[in-house]
Amino acid sequence: MIPATVPTEAIFDRGHLPDKSLPVHAWNDDGEPLVLWRNELRRAQNIEGFKEVRERRQIVGVVPGGGWMTKWQDPSEGTSFADPVVAWAVYSDGDARAIDTDADGEAALLSSISKHRRTYHPGQIPETPLPGEEVPGVAAGDR
Repeated sequence: MIPATVPTEAIFDRGHLPDKSLPVHAWNDDGEPLVLWRNELRRAQNIEGFKEVRERRQIVGVVPGGGWMTKWQDPSEGTSFADPVVAWAVYSDGDARAIDTDADGEAALLSSISKHRRTYHPGQIPETPLPGEEVPGVAAGDR
């Protein structure tokens, strides 16, 4: 058995649900990935839905928020809120995700995909309004 020294994950197709990933803990003598499955190391290829193995992204740094803001809308109440981005998490593949805090001061990575949230810099006019939001300088009939 060869220990996994590079963060790697096995990806499994779950049909209509999002893919599942499991970290590769080691490689067998034939170079096949071994993952922890039901409390034992198993060959990823022997688990239903196995799709591929890929290098796993890791946070390699955190930089200040730089004045960016995050704005979200509560669809049930139609109200919107804005908070400063406290920092950016930078991943090994170069991607970055905003970090926000909740009312208790707990930090959370923001999802990169959300139809009710936008991250922007105050010096820029947001390109895409949140649902039900007015765009500055655009009449309702012009949209």
